[in-house]
Amino acid sequence: MMTAIGVLSLVVLLPVAASAPAAVAFIISSSSVAPHRTDVSRLDRLKFTLNAAAENKLTLIDDPDAVATPVAFVDAAIKKSKGERRLDEENAIMCHVDATALIDDVEYSVGYPCDHAVDIAFIETDDIGDEGLILIETDDPLMDDLFPVCMKIVEEENKDAKLALYRTPATLTLAGNLTIDDADDDQNEEEEGGEEADLLLTFDCKGKEYVLVRPTDLMLLVGKAGNEDEMILIDDEESDRIMPALMDMLGLTE
Repeated sequence: MMTAIGVLSLVVLLPVAASAPAAVAFIISSSSVAPHRTDVSRLDRLKFTLNAAAENKLTLIDDPDAVATPVAFVDAAIKKSKGERRLDEENAIMCHVDATALIDDVEYSVGYPCDHAVDIAFIETDDIGDEGLILIETDDPLMDDLFPVCMKIVEEENKDAKLALYRTPATLTLAGNLTIDDADDDQNEEEEGGEEADLLLTFDCKGKEYVLVRPTDLMLLVGKAGNEDEMILIDDEESDRIMPALMDMLGLTE
């Protein structure tokens, strides 16, 4: 399923082919964020932790070694459908967990991907000329065609950096030494009500142009205890139930 993220304002022209990354500013409405995906800066989360701590619902993990230890966040539905017991990049995403939240007597782990969270998207113009960035979900059938093309380009054009693109649950991830060109910093200022994304490359698939982007804000993933050291990513139904409380604890509600 394709998710519309909102109105897109390009701060630079998109390159014709993969080259030095550029920056793209786009507006995200709160309703457009995927249920178990929340984009928010780490600084904002830490700032509001004190408010939630008074209610003993949100606990920040202050042990650097514990936070640095990768934890597998598993998509139970994918793992079950494939009949696989082992973890791989298609049914698990490795995360750093730096907080836990107690909601309705259930403890949830709040983490962020160890590797760079990225998205494949295309740009669409509406009837009044506004441009929107349409993100393609990792489980969308269209991704079956797009991912292999994009993965090959990433690997071939970034051999020195040893970059590798993975189709992980919730979001694609990019592993390796990713270097973002800061030459356009003067143009990369965040717009009011908007957020920025780094444009990593453009590519064509079946006659249509797509882009690979990396949101500059931190992506949060929410899971609860599973087998051994695994965390199970919450599903849409549970997300609808607990995310309003979690967002409030993080100080992200209006």
